[in-house]
Amino acid sequence: MSEFFSDLRSILGLGMLKRVGQKALDDDCLGLAGQLAYFVLLSLFPLLMSLVALGGLAIDDPESVLETFAERMRGFLPEDAVGLLEDYVDRTLRSRPPGALFFAVLLTLGSGSAASQAVIKAANRAYEVRETRPFRKVWGLSVLMILGFALLVGALTLVTFSPEIASYVQGLTGLPDAFLAPWGVLRLVLAFLAVTLALALLYYLAPNAGLPFKWITPGGFVASVLMLLFSLALNLYVAKVGRYDQVYGQLGAVVVLMLWLYVTGLTVLIGTEMNAVLARMAEERKGVELVQEEGSANETDA
Repeated sequence: MSEFFSDLRSILGLGMLKRVGQKALDDDCLGLAGQLAYFVLLSLFPLLMSLVALGGLAIDDPESVLETFAERMRGFLPEDAVGLLEDYVDRTLRSRPPGALFFAVLLTLGSGSAASQAVIKAANRAYEVRETRPFRKVWGLSVLMILGFALLVGALTLVTFSPEIASYVQGLTGLPDAFLAPWGVLRLVLAFLAVTLALALLYYLAPNAGLPFKWITPGGFVASVLMLLFSLALNLYVAKVGRYDQVYGQLGAVVVLMLWLYVTGLTVLIGTEMNAVLARMAEERKGVELVQEEGSANETDA
């Protein structure tokens, strides 16, 4: 591990950042981020409906849980996007017709698979490899990515409700009130780690290439930081400058959510490009092959 950090320090710098930026432009990350945002938007609401239906098996009022989750995302999600999610919970999920879950699952798998394949395409471009895996394997990976995203939403929900969880644990164990003090910071750390781990797994599964897991963690960390910074900046812009409701009317909230998904998707793709650039620069520095297209006879030994 010390060798990995030594290699990483020798690569990081302004030249690496310029190379990542140029490669992101060459690989059309701006266009792929739009494709990704479109399909994620199509799959988001059916996924929420599916999660609420499954959550109903364990809790009495999953809609209230999701509504509270959306409320506590204020400051990270733009205000209009939070309002849109709350309205969806109140008008749709509380009165969903019988059989809606079946179509929600189909829509989640269809549009979610398309979003996952957009990430796969971007990852293959970043690592400059061809897609030679059979369709069933690519589709299976897409389903795994959808399930991973669902688990990430679940993990973030648990983190969001960590004050309630801490109070419950305190009531059971009789711990002092000082036990509750660090939870505000701890839940932010847990949320960051959950997003970073989810992105690292995504970066590991998406490309048609074998590479050491350690060389996909930097992009996950950087993408998580960028996601937070860009979300806060977008939230501030929409609140202080943007007047999307005046231009788009009732569609303003949808446009804001779409814009947030686009920015988030772009950070995910930038993380992929960074991992690819770091791996290639490490190969050039060490004179070994780290990135192998699937089916290669060579073995990764670094």
